[in-house]
Amino acid sequence: MLPRSILYILVMCFCSSTAFAEVQTYIREYTYQASEADSKLSARTIALQEVKRELLSELGTHISSLVKIQSSSDGKSLGKVEIETLSAGVTSLEILNEDWNGKVYVLKAQIKADPEDVLKSLNKMLDNDRRQNQISQLSGDLSKTQDALSKLSTEKIQISESLTQSKKETDAALAEIARLKKQLEEKQTETSRKNLETEYQHQINQLTLNEWVESANKSYQQGLYDKAIYWYQKAADQGNASSQFHLGFMYENGNGVTQDYNKAIYWYQRAIDQGYANALNNLGFMYQSGKGVAPDYKQALYLYQKAVTQGNVQAQSNIGFMYEHGLGVTQDYKEAKNWFQKAADQGNAYAQNNLGFMYQFGKGVNQDLKQALYWYQKAVDQGHANAQNNLGFMYLIGSGVPQDYKQALNLIHKAADQGNASAQNNLGFIYQNGKGVTQDFIQAIYWYQKAADQGNGYAQDNLGFIYQNSKGATQDFKQALYWYQKAADQGNASAQYHLGSMYENGNGATKNLMQASYWYKKSSDQKFEKAKIALKNIQGIN
Repeated sequence: MLPRSILYILVMCFCSSTAFAEVQTYIREYTYQASEADSKLSARTIALQEVKRELLSELGTHISSLVKIQSSSDGKSLGKVEIETLSAGVTSLEILNEDWNGKVYVLKAQIKADPEDVLKSLNKMLDNDRRQNQISQLSGDLSKTQDALSKLSTEKIQISESLTQSKKETDAALAEIARLKKQLEEKQTETSRKNLETEYQHQINQLTLNEWVESANKSYQQGLYDKAIYWYQKAADQGNASSQFHLGFMYENGNGVTQDYNKAIYWYQRAIDQGYANALNNLGFMYQSGKGVAPDYKQALYLYQKAVTQGNVQAQSNIGFMYEHGLGVTQDYKEAKNWFQKAADQGNAYAQNNLGFMYQFGKGVNQDLKQALYWYQKAVDQGHANAQNNLGFMYLIGSGVPQDYKQALNLIHKAADQGNASAQNNLGFIYQNGKGVTQDFIQAIYWYQKAADQGNGYAQDNLGFIYQNSKGATQDFKQALYWYQKAADQGNASAQYHLGSMYENGNGATKNLMQASYWYKKSSDQKFEKAKIALKNIQGIN
């Protein structure tokens, strides 16, 4: 599995020096001696694969020597194959000359690579990985929405795994072709020769299919979704399970195509029919969230459990979530903790984050802040945005660690930069209240706005408060009312109270005591003490 942080390491290395900002050119010529079973097309296919392998090997070695990568985030040395995979993802091959005389196919090709272009491509990959994660509140309820959304973030890892698998299959096909070619050169019966020739053609077709899959994966990594869809479709139509899965994912999320849940389900099911565990997990999430189908927790759990039996770690974490929240099963924190533990022990960052949450708040376990810190840190080391936010929050309030605003700001900022709405809200709070930074309402509004635009109810309430009370912004009751309304509609008790106050006093709206009472009651039902008092006052109760 290709560690996520490799891409980050490459970016950092290229950023640290400008000495390599020039185009490097690599040229190789490969001569393929055809067998009787070869056609021009099969000879070209083999020659192209071989020359590309030589070029990428040289380029990977060159990049390795430039950036001097010593180890990945898990402390293991990076292998040549991993570096080649990265190199292949940000380059294009150009054929300079090719010749076929019926017996020999000569192919000359080149790869050009500019570290500046490599940097841009890698940054684009990082941008594509910045997905919205769970919405949470500053008070610490940091796990209300599902970490099953993690499948969006793990797509890059799955793409990397697919690239690695495709390369293995290409190498295996080339080795098998060499073996079959040797056999064909020996004396064979007519029946044996026909069988060998059939298998030979099958392996040639496999090379072509692998080329399509690699092209799709590389295009996806670079954010070239139109191209990715084209190549995935070709490979999926030929029965390639990983391409069927990725095609389903792109339809589910509208990457390069119009979002279409029915097509997503269709392609996930095609991949499932071939035993593709990731597709079982993703289809389970669609049943859980009601995407393209009526919500069906029992079916979701069934699919997750099938994925687990095939070794899918993320499905373990998702089952844990269902037990934690009682979805399709009786709520059981201990069982949830057990599933999170299984996945966390296998390095799943989402389970590590959720396990940290269980220990932080004593769900299914005795509260243990040291264990919470340990598991949050494990997930943080993998760049997990929720964990960065959660751990940052612990430093912000001094929970289990000495209060450290600088460390809190660093961690929460990292999560906010990844698009995490909860972290953006928390960052707004830090700037609004000057926690370890100079108080800055402009920055506070900036981060609240980013979180509010993603639907974060706490940020919407905070933004409304700023507009209502002219904290860093021109007082604007209509804007305040707008944001309070959006947050109140999501059940935010504080916003419901503020909305009641605005209707009671006629701020931004016509004074309306019935509306005020309605929203105070909503807030009071959630045990918001200020709302209880306001409701009593408005009803004239002593």
